[in-house]
Amino acid sequence: MLLQKESFRSILAFCAFLFISAEACAQMIDIHPLAPADTSSPQATLRSFVTAIDKGLTLELKSALLYLASNRLYPNDSENALQAESDGFFGQAIETLDLSGLPSGFREVLVVEHVILLSEILSRLDLPRFEAIPDNEAMKEQGEKRWTIPNTQIEISMIEEGPRQGEYVFSASTVVRLGEFYDRVVTLPYKPGTLKNFVEGFRPYTSVATLYDIYRNSTTGFGVVPGRWMLSMPAWLTKRFGGIAVWQYLSLAVYLLFIILFVYLVRFICRKIGTGPQWRWFLTAVVVAIFAGLMVPLCGQLHISGSVLYITGIASVAILYTVSAWAAFIGAGAIAESIVHVQQLRVGAIDSQLIRLGARLIGLVIAITLLIKGAEELGFPAYSVLAGLGISGLAVAFAAKEALANLLGSIVIMFEKPFRSGHWIKVGEAEGMVEHVGFRSTRIRTFEDSLISIPNSFVVNEVVDNLGMRGKRRQRFVTQITYGTPPDNIEAFVEGIRKIIVDHMMTDKEAVYVHFNDLGESGLDILLYFYLRVPDYATELREREVILLRILRLARESNVEFAHPTRTLQIDGAPDRQTG
Repeated sequence: MLLQKESFRSILAFCAFLFISAEACAQMIDIHPLAPADTSSPQATLRSFVTAIDKGLTLELKSALLYLASNRLYPNDSENALQAESDGFFGQAIETLDLSGLPSGFREVLVVEHVILLSEILSRLDLPRFEAIPDNEAMKEQGEKRWTIPNTQIEISMIEEGPRQGEYVFSASTVVRLGEFYDRVVTLPYKPGTLKNFVEGFRPYTSVATLYDIYRNSTTGFGVVPGRWMLSMPAWLTKRFGGIAVWQYLSLAVYLLFIILFVYLVRFICRKIGTGPQWRWFLTAVVVAIFAGLMVPLCGQLHISGSVLYITGIASVAILYTVSAWAAFIGAGAIAESIVHVQQLRVGAIDSQLIRLGARLIGLVIAITLLIKGAEELGFPAYSVLAGLGISGLAVAFAAKEALANLLGSIVIMFEKPFRSGHWIKVGEAEGMVEHVGFRSTRIRTFEDSLISIPNSFVVNEVVDNLGMRGKRRQRFVTQITYGTPPDNIEAFVEGIRKIIVDHMMTDKEAVYVHFNDLGESGLDILLYFYLRVPDYATELREREVILLRILRLARESNVEFAHPTRTLQIDGAPDRQTG
């Protein structure tokens, strides 16, 4: 049930002295509080609304009269039972209204005000006799789907689709304009009836002139503040400015101050326990979202009404879903950072980047979903929001084509993992050690210690030579010895080099090639071809140095001399000169 019992209860607590007798109740049309409202025709709908309101108010007044006649602070069980029974009648009144035009985010609060407004308006009009209003058969004969109360713009129309198809209710456009209609008729006198008796009986105790004013100057007290205390509220607290009473301003101010203090407390605790900035902002956003979500029920409890209720409700719902979306995005990032920290991953490693990207994408999806839901709660159709996001997305895609290409490139790199931070790679003409793989580019530290940023879209479309993934590193070079070296010494020298390489602990024993390979221009060529099993370039240089030094010592022990580049210039004798 959308209409809260306490809302009507607070109204009637102020009207406890009203003199509606049991005889008047007995003359009402007998309907049961659990029965659904009859909305089969304009006649049935108008009759259901008027009857339900009158009977519901009467039961509430009975309870209020019993309560105020006692010295108790709170109603007893029998009084609560009367109030509970009246709830069913107020629910029937709500069933006669099409609430689809009210923002769903705070519709439950708005419906209370709109039921009261409609009651106020109808009590000032010359309504036709129920028998003169078209019933279902008359509407079918006339071929009409809507009926308007004479001399008004208040329309009862048939619902043409949905679960309530075929029912006649006060139309959505009528419900939305009830505040406007009330402003037009508020100066008109009440017609004889229940509401006129309400106001006349209440006038000696207050300066308010309408039931709507009584509602706006009351509160449910959250079920804690006794109703009799509200009756003794000082006059200065009930003065209204901008449609809001002083006590309502004070209540909202206290609530806002409590929010500020609570947010400060949360951030203070976070700093004390040493949480990171992302977690502090996430918890702050969660606290703000919770209090924004509680603002609408608070407005209902305080009976904030009119334009202030609309503005406060829209602002609260907008803040709730916007901050919740922000919290989802920040929280996803904070969770990702915590996972990276717990798993002790390197900050720039691809695994950590992939965790961050996945978390942010999940957070982004949740944030967009919350924003769409928030827009729907404020009355914007979801399909319109999705269409707007689609058009905006296409515009952004065209405007940021390169940025999206780089983002997709980073996703490919993070999933395929062709390299990681610390690997030595060659991409096109660039070569160096990977320092960072980001969402836009990959940064490489070169031999010259310069830092190159390569767009990820370029990286995924180029051949990447990952030198850092080598299990072994090839060594190939040629050394020359002099032509005067005897063949036996050459064989011994070659075999000695082969043994040096095989005996080295970091060489691949299955691929060692040392041979007298060629007759060079300056000496005899000996080819050395083998692999070093080393983790990095620095180790490779160190172990290669060890092998070369051993070869030099071997050459001295074997009386082998290395050849130097030489060139022989032969000058032939000058040709004989012929004498003539």
